[in-house]
Amino acid sequence: MSPATPIITLGAPLIELSVIDSTNIYAISQVHKQLAVSGSCYRADFQTQGKGQHGRVWDSKPGQNLLCSYVLELKTLNPTKNWGPNDQNGLSAAVAIGAKAFFEAHAGDETRIKLPNDIYWRDRKAGGILIENTLRGQQWTWAVIGIGFNINQTQFNDVAVKPVSLQQITGKQWEIARLQTELSNALSISIHDWLQVGDAETIEKMKPLWKLS
Repeated sequence: MSPATPIITLGAPLIELSVIDSTNIYAISQVHKQLAVSGSCYRADFQTQGKGQHGRVWDSKPGQNLLCSYVLELKTLNPTKNWGPNDQNGLSAAVAIGAKAFFEAHAGDETRIKLPNDIYWRDRKAGGILIENTLRGQQWTWAVIGIGFNINQTQFNDVAVKPVSLQQITGKQWEIARLQTELSNALSISIHDWLQVGDAETIEKMKPLWKLS
């Protein structure tokens, strides 16, 4: 392993929030204020404006689901690399691989990645990913990785996306804090692998995990 490619540890420090508009909004504000620490995670019990793709709002009841955002400063991953917008596809694939591995460990092998940014169990949506990036000119400086998983919620308002929770799949109540640690570990492994093998191989690794319809 090259000294310029350190082992990645996500989730430390963990900043726990009670009620917030959106963990991504909060994390981005911390980046802009130069208060963010690369690798840290912001977790909320409830989001009033939880963000999904295309302006959608994440449907989540207070204290029942895993809602968090990780921040990564790219120069801390490899200070000698000139990070650019084209590298974002590799990170996106790595995050999807890690998120899928985390959920599959409990929900089983019917877990799939549905492009571009969702984790599905069978034909039902279990989680979503929203990565927002900060650029300085053509240099990619920070990534904010927002992830939401349905954990203990059993009733949903947004039935159009056919949501499902881990409790519905397994019949068990889950400890959110424990799952947060597991998600952090899974993402740390998948992002570390991406740094070792590069964008193309990581994207190829994701392809067998896709759910295309």
